[in-house]
Parts: sequence; C-alpha cells; structure tokens
Amino acid sequence: MSQYLKINEFAKLRNINVNSLRYYEKLGILTPAKTDPRTGYRYYLPEQLGLLDTIILCIHLGIPLKELDTYTDSQGNMNERKILEDGKRLLEQKIADMQIGLELTKFNLSTMEVNKHYHDQTGIYERRIPERYLIVEPFCGNWNDIMQKEKTAIQLFHHAQEHALSPVFPAGILIHYGKDSISYAFYFQVLHPDKDNRQIIRLPECTYTCIQVKLTPETDILEVLDKHFTLAEETDLLISNMILDKLHFDSRHSEIQVPVLSPH
Repeated sequence: MSQYLKINEFAKLRNINVNSLRYYEKLGILTPAKTDPRTGYRYYLPEQLGLLDTIILCIHLGIPLKELDTYTDSQGNMNERKILEDGKRLLEQKIADMQIGLELTKFNLSTMEVNKHYHDQTGIYERRIPERYLIVEPFCGNWNDIMQKEKTAIQLFHHAQEHALSPVFPAGILIHYGKDSISYAFYFQVLHPDKDNRQIIRLPECTYTCIQVKLTPETDILEVLDKHFTLAEETDLLISNMILDKLHFDSRHSEIQVPVLSPH
C-alpha cells in the first residue's frame, strides 16, 4: 500500500484537519481511494490532491461545497474556469458589502462623536445639521398600536436595504404639524439616495431648535411639543434617535428637531 497516503498524511500535505476530510467524504465530494474494511482506516492517492485543492479553493471563494457537483460533467471532469468566475463574482460582492459596512461604521462613529457635544444638554438648544437624505413611509393606522408602528419601521428599513440605499441611524419619526391636522411618517437617513425615488426627501443644511426626550410607548408627543415649542401653522419636524456611547435598552434617547425658519 505504498502508493496510498494515510488520512493524517494526506491532510498534512494541505495543512488541514482530518475532520475536514471526513466532512468532505460525508458530503460525497472527496471519497477515500481505499477504506480498510477491518479497521475502517481511510487511504488516499496523491492524485486526489488536485480535487482537494479545488475544494479548498471553493472554501476561499465562498462557493458552497454542496454545490460542487454542479461544476462536474458526466465524465467527472470539473469546470475550474466556472468555479473561478463564480468565485470572482462572490468575492466582488463580499468586498462591496464590506465597503458598505465600513462606510456605515464610519458614519455611525462620526455621528456619535458629534452627539457628544449635546449629550448632557437640558432644555431647549440649537444645533446646525448638515444636508441629509431620508427615505420616508407615511404611517396609516392606529398611532397607539406599537406593533403596527414597529412593523412599518422595519418594512421601511428592509425596503431601503433591498434598493441599496444604505439606511443608517439616525432614524425616527417625521411629523407634519398642521393647524387642523397632524400626520406621522417613519424615516431612515440614507447614504446612497436614489434621486428618482419618490420616497426620498432632501433636507438642506439647517439650524434646528432641539430638545432631548426619552421616547417610550407612554410618551405623549403632542404634549411634549405643546409644552416646549411654539409651532407655526404648518411645520415639518423630526424626532430623531441619538447615537450615544452607551445604549439604554429601557428607553429610546431621542431628539426633537424643529427647523428654525429664516426671516423673510
């Protein structure tokens, strides 16, 4: 049996674990060339290293091993070019996802740093907020139904993700405060706005009058607004969550933002 390699010898040639070879055998993609019926010892041939190399390549490229048979023809030949092409596509997508993840992380850290200056603010204060783009979904239903509100917000977030808009926090509630009516909408700020998307609105750089609140299901938003602000007959204002160094699970630390109207 000098032409055969023991399973541990075969594994060492590619610096992998013996259990990995057993897993590949279980999947049916790399079967030992010989198995001793008495001892159960498994043996491999040196020429099987090519298939092992292909398996290791698939792992690095992110190609599921269970799909490996789709690259094999009826004669048992493996289409390595197709593996590389599919692997290239998967890697490019992974790199793109990582770039977006890095962009979101940098944005959140930057927002957290800015919010440090307002962390201990009490009462009314002003802050200048740069231009931002929001994806907005009007809320239709019972405002006191917490589950309905959560469902609307989650659906909006998923919609923004599916359309590659890169939704981020801050997020919150957009309120249209009118003389005779009030309406609510949920929003997420997006980093990659689609200007043709009718759900996307642009907020220019603006100074806002703000106050911080701990938003809970029991918070009466209208009562807070009436207590702290004198609103124009028609006003669009935001309730934005604040990204802080520490996360408090018992409440949502939020900031009411009312635009300061420029004098005519």
